[in-house]
Amino acid sequence: MFRKLRRLGYAWIALHGLLTALLPKQLLNLSIRTWLSGFENPGDLEARDWYLRAVRAAGVGMIAAGLTGLLLERDTDSTPDEPSVEIDAPAESAVE
Repeated sequence: MFRKLRRLGYAWIALHGLLTALLPKQLLNLSIRTWLSGFENPGDLEARDWYLRAVRAAGVGMIAAGLTGLLLERDTDSTPDEPSVEIDAPAESAVE
């Protein structure tokens, strides 16, 4: 059950990163409207170019993180939850 939730979380991160990387200005405008809904004229705020580039870079990082998480979850499907470990006791040496 937790694996499915983790996969969903990783997929959400990758999707959000894709939207952030492709549409940073529109996503920022939406975020400003929701975060600053109690303030006057939040639509008048304008993001600077350097900030949009930083948001786009963060989106690319989120894509990489989400896809990496999904790939790592795929690899855990083939391995058992608890690996079996066998430890051989060392042979006792004769002490003279």
